[in-house]
Amino acid sequence: MKTLFRLMIYVRPSAKWVALAVSVMIMGTLIDLIAPWLLREIFDEGIAKRDMAVVLWLTLALAGVQAVKSAGMFAQGYSQELVGQNVVFRLRKELYAHLQRLSFSYYDRAQTGQLMSRMTGDIEAVKNFVGFGAMNLFAGMLTFLGTIIFMMSMQWKVTVISLVTIPFILFVLWRFNDKVGPAWSNIREQMGRLTTTLQENISGIRVVKSFATEKTEQQKFAERNEQNFETNMERAKLEAKAFPLMGFYGGLTFVLMIWIGAIFVVRGEMSLGTFMAFQWYTWGIIWPLNMLGWQINIMQQAIKAAPRVFEVLDTPVDVVSPSVGVPTTGMKGDVVFENVRFYFADQDPASDQPVLHDISFRVKQGEVVGVLGSTGSGKSSLIGLLSRFYDVSGGRVAIDGVDVREYELDGLRRSIGIVPQETFLFSASIRDNIAYGFPEATREQIEFAARKAQIHAFIEGLPDGYDTRIGERGVGLSGGQRQRVALARAILMDPPIHVLDEATASVDTATESAIHVALLEVMKGRTTFIIAQRLSSIQHADRIIVLEGGRLTEQGTHKELNEANGFFRQLFDRQKQIAHS
Repeated sequence: MKTLFRLMIYVRPSAKWVALAVSVMIMGTLIDLIAPWLLREIFDEGIAKRDMAVVLWLTLALAGVQAVKSAGMFAQGYSQELVGQNVVFRLRKELYAHLQRLSFSYYDRAQTGQLMSRMTGDIEAVKNFVGFGAMNLFAGMLTFLGTIIFMMSMQWKVTVISLVTIPFILFVLWRFNDKVGPAWSNIREQMGRLTTTLQENISGIRVVKSFATEKTEQQKFAERNEQNFETNMERAKLEAKAFPLMGFYGGLTFVLMIWIGAIFVVRGEMSLGTFMAFQWYTWGIIWPLNMLGWQINIMQQAIKAAPRVFEVLDTPVDVVSPSVGVPTTGMKGDVVFENVRFYFADQDPASDQPVLHDISFRVKQGEVVGVLGSTGSGKSSLIGLLSRFYDVSGGRVAIDGVDVREYELDGLRRSIGIVPQETFLFSASIRDNIAYGFPEATREQIEFAARKAQIHAFIEGLPDGYDTRIGERGVGLSGGQRQRVALARAILMDPPIHVLDEATASVDTATESAIHVALLEVMKGRTTFIIAQRLSSIQHADRIIVLEGGRLTEQGTHKELNEANGFFRQLFDRQKQIAHS
């Protein structure tokens, strides 16, 4: 019930359209109730008394009210759809906006396919109930009660006897409602898993083909598809049991009405016109109850789908901008890590080892710092704290003496130009990808950034130059080309702090050298963090810090670390041997 009340919040902005739909629906219901009464008058006052004028006028009246109802159905259908679409529009808008606000810790756990399923199928199920199911449920109840009232006013004895099968129909509906809810819950969950499997396969299709695992992936999808099929068939079995049984009891009601009505007509206790009207009214009893089964079906879909949407909307945002954030205008780039400790959201501080433990160092404006460490040493997590992709679990990270948690969040992130390890490009032109963070950039500014990233000559050689569209995730470009486009994107932002996370890992040594030479000018006066595995990537660093198991174990210049016998020296010796082999 709580879910339905919450959905009503999204209906409220469309209150006038709901009022219109309900008003037209009530009018249509009244017409449906009046029509059989007119039929009775045609038989009793017209045909029985051989008065064709009465027959003609009442027939015209019957046709007239049906015409009015048909016109009203247009307004009702349009307003119902508008209400449903408004709810969908608002829900999707809120959900998408909330997804943009959720921090990295949420996406570390969330499955893309599940989110896609909630954004599409689950919200569509909500729309079907709000725009169609709820109002038709109301119309059915109104028709059912109104029909009984009209019938009782005409001949209460026949009405009471004919309604003997109604409790059986209501019992079937109660049992159906009790079982179909869990069935739809399973279906929504299975659909989310199926969508996840599909999304992962499409996103990783190059890996699939590289390892020739198409059959394995087909089998995985087939299993999910079969589970979805079986879950839907379980739900269909419930419907197949309930709806025909309801139809059977409804048919009995109709047969009983004819039999009992005929007896009363023969006895003279019921007119032929009333008997004919009762045949019409019978459908006003049977139809709402049969339709109630379908409306329950639609309602249960929405009741099971809506919580999946609200679950995302109710997920708290771990990293939020302060209500009155410190502006980043004039930021210099003096960075301080003070006794920083960090755990991921799913870690238990009481038993798990921290990702980063007691990290402390200072970086002055314009200093280039190399960050070295083996896989899993915490390099990327360290930089993630700087941009507040995550918040520290202990200690603090400060820029220009201000805790990063006190800065206006968007301004903070725009002040840190990041080239991530996993390069992501959008399905758009190269120009749009480079200018993604600075869409108002001029052509000269875009080309300047591309030159510094050593990608300008390649772009100019393309058929459409900077207007060349690239495929999803940068398909059509090599790994090195994608990295250089991402590098140009960061350079164009002109931030006081640069972060290059394995930014040249996919380029050859000659290109890497050319990029670093070009970056020397860009990095002047800017604080730069270079996360790297290759020592050649940090050859121009003023200082190098080494992370091992989440701890800062070494810190110093290239010369100082080379003279020590730590991780840096061991890495230097290994890479030297590889270069000479």
